[in-house]
Amino acid sequence: MADSRITALFAPKSLALIGASDRPGALGTVVLANLREAGFAGPLHLVNPGRDAIGGVRAFPAIGAVPGDIDLAIIVTPAATVPGIIRDCAARGVRAAIVMSAGFREAGAAGRALEQEMLAHARAHGLRILGPNCVGVIRSDIGFNGTFSASNALPGRIGLVSQSGALCTAILDWARVNGVGFSSVISTGIGADVDFGEMLDFLAADPLTDSIMLYIEGIHHARPFMSALRNAARGKPVVVMKAGRHAEGSRAAFSHTGALVGSDRVFDAALRRAGALRVADFANFFGVAATLGSGMHTTGRRLAIVTNAGGPGVMAADHAADRGLRLAKLAPQTLARLDAALPAHWSHGNPVDVLGDADAARYTAAFGACLDDPQVDGLIAILTPQALTASEAVARALVKAATGQDKPVLACWMGEPSVASSRALFRAARLPGYRTPEAAVDAFAAISTHGRNRLQLGGRSTPSRPPVAADVAGARALIEAALAQGRSVLTLTESKAVLGAFHIDVVPSLPARSAAEAVARAQEAGFPVAMKILSPDISHKTEVNGVRLHLADAGQVQASFADLTASVARLRPAARIEGVVIEPMARGHEVMVGIARDEVFGPGISFGLGGTLVELLQDAAVALPPLDHHLAADLISRSRAAAYLRPFRGAPPASEAALHELLLRVSAMACELPWLAEMDLNPVVVDAAGARAIDARIVVQAVPADAGPYDHLAIDPDPGP
Repeated sequence: MADSRITALFAPKSLALIGASDRPGALGTVVLANLREAGFAGPLHLVNPGRDAIGGVRAFPAIGAVPGDIDLAIIVTPAATVPGIIRDCAARGVRAAIVMSAGFREAGAAGRALEQEMLAHARAHGLRILGPNCVGVIRSDIGFNGTFSASNALPGRIGLVSQSGALCTAILDWARVNGVGFSSVISTGIGADVDFGEMLDFLAADPLTDSIMLYIEGIHHARPFMSALRNAARGKPVVVMKAGRHAEGSRAAFSHTGALVGSDRVFDAALRRAGALRVADFANFFGVAATLGSGMHTTGRRLAIVTNAGGPGVMAADHAADRGLRLAKLAPQTLARLDAALPAHWSHGNPVDVLGDADAARYTAAFGACLDDPQVDGLIAILTPQALTASEAVARALVKAATGQDKPVLACWMGEPSVASSRALFRAARLPGYRTPEAAVDAFAAISTHGRNRLQLGGRSTPSRPPVAADVAGARALIEAALAQGRSVLTLTESKAVLGAFHIDVVPSLPARSAAEAVARAQEAGFPVAMKILSPDISHKTEVNGVRLHLADAGQVQASFADLTASVARLRPAARIEGVVIEPMARGHEVMVGIARDEVFGPGISFGLGGTLVELLQDAAVALPPLDHHLAADLISRSRAAAYLRPFRGAPPASEAALHELLLRVSAMACELPWLAEMDLNPVVVDAAGARAIDARIVVQAVPADAGPYDHLAIDPDPGP
């Protein structure tokens, strides 16, 4: 059952405006005007200790003097007065408050103290607070505009939550001009009390909201956010736009993995895991939310295009390729149907060009043939206004073809006045319409990506455990010993031992402190071998010329020892050189697997092409643990390494099963070991027989004594059966 205090906040039945005014330019004047103009039907009480009446309506000196029940207080008074007002509201039985006032934590220590005092009064009586420093709330079905925005929201079925008040007002202004309506608009402000999770829970349960838009600048509590987001996305499309995609503040990392997996990549992974869809630009923010809210869904990427003009069809096809979509290969029976219905000189392929003189009947035949084709996952219909084309009749035909259809059908009626009536038909039928081929293709790509993201909601979030039980206690002992010595970076030997505790296959690294010992270790490993510098101060060995490969005999090993150690000493004179390690050469596909700890979302698992060019290639797909086989396969598929692992020109394929197993064991490490800050397995060599880690670097950090497995994950694992 929904929390009645949250309902009172976002859909109140009675209001009190504290700080109400009629002074021109005053915040209380603007909010009061918005409340009246929106037509709120419930009781609206005005509170101002210096006025008996405002605009001919009685004003009360304090909230305690207001009669009757009060769901919501809107507070627009200076910050210093707010804690006392909240205390009085809570004592009066007010259920919730919107605090628009600024001057809290954003104003420094004094403001933070005011905020804490305000929260203490609220929590003592169970009163809930939105804000402070927020624009407010709009609820269109009850005529509630509790904001100081210059524009009210048009009625609609999109729920909007924005962390930026300025952007919230801009969105409302833009949406009104473009005919976009909302069920609810919520400005979070600082978010001192009510958080994103509770807002999502309200909108997820709201029967008047079909889709949800989130504008996010930062998340402070990942687990409740992820839990609410996953719950909301199970029932409704959630579209997210986030600022700071290229934040300069991303921390420099010791490992390749940390350098590749910045906070924005982890945020992407979190949204994907939650079944939400991220968009990058302002225009798509609305369009995608409206499109997904219409109920269209698919996981397919195969698109059919029907057009009455060749140029726009080619534009759509080109943009589809840019977006990773495929033009559907029409089945022979589909082509036969089209041949029978269309003029002889139609395009005879996809895009289906029905020619410039096409009428509604010709379009209808093309729509039906394409939508019946099992190779088609979705349809874009393009119409350019031409003298012989009745655009409104074709629009009606498209609406009829889309009715009851389980494949996405999108309209692109190009032009303006001559197709305005067609666009009105599409809006009435809730059939998404676009002005350009590129926008229609972007919409289909968004539908497909959203469908694929929602697949990640299908399974349980039970922690993934490899078939052989891990020696967690042994791994913990190695890590705690290093931390006790004041070290955060494990040695190569320690790193490979931790991997061994989770039964991850590694190539043995044999240390040697002299040329003679190196020769002995090489003979033990078996030629050919690799030689790498051994130094606690050097992370990336190739950057200091610290690697020699394919050493075929004892002579090459002996010569390379002197050359390698001298070269590294010249390049890094301050580094402690403890000798070299000898490893047997491994052949196969080189990939990279890693873990990097995000400050908000915890560990992220990365996968991509490995080797010395890993940071230059920037091929890192990221997923949040715990993983299962489906999520591991999805992680691999999103990397360019997926194509590299397939058979090519006679080279054998890599073992998909071995890679899945490796990723599950790395996931188990991320879940079981809260001490892991970064882990870099590069390269991991994969062949037809298995996967082995060649090099390993692990960075650890101290954690609270009571930290347990899974506590540090963003996704709350299901308790299991």
